[in-house]
Amino acid sequence: MQYRNFTSSKVMPALLALCTTLLLSSCAALIGPRDVEFPLTKLQQSVDKRLPFSQRYLGLFEITANKALLSLPPEQNRLSMATDVTVAMPLLGKSWSGKMAISGVLTLDNPHNAVTLLEPKLDSLMLDGLDNTYAAQVTQIGNLLARQLLAGVPLYTFKPEDLRYAGVAFMPTRIGTKPENLVVTFEPVK
Repeated sequence: MQYRNFTSSKVMPALLALCTTLLLSSCAALIGPRDVEFPLTKLQQSVDKRLPFSQRYLGLFEITANKALLSLPPEQNRLSMATDVTVAMPLLGKSWSGKMAISGVLTLDNPHNAVTLLEPKLDSLMLDGLDNTYAAQVTQIGNLLARQLLAGVPLYTFKPEDLRYAGVAFMPTRIGTKPENLVVTFEPVK
């Protein structure tokens, strides 16, 4: 039987690599979930990029949303948005201005590493001088606008540094809110 003569110069690097791998994998197991707060201003900047938003509906109504103000209602994991809105019927020469409130459930879109809004809905629509003749149609259009403006739109996209900490890869798993912050729980990828 023939024995190979292993020198320490060959064994030591392999042993060091093995120890390093074991140490890093044990560190990942030791590091638990972490909560990271993202200010509401980050979400506000994302929505501001989409405004003003104008759309024509049913070939009759033109609606424009502008100047959004976001809020995080306490303990609801929802995002609310109040915006100035103008609804016009150019063919009839009519126009109304007012306020619109939209809200939706904050959710994590892990494949895109983003926070999005699920089920956006129209909470209220107040237009100065709107007659009852057009109120039902305008409300339906407001619901369409809420979906088009916010459904599935990334409100915040995680940066690579958000997804790594102490050399360990993390994944967002839960989302919560505080009055001025979005709170995301990250857990180590296993």
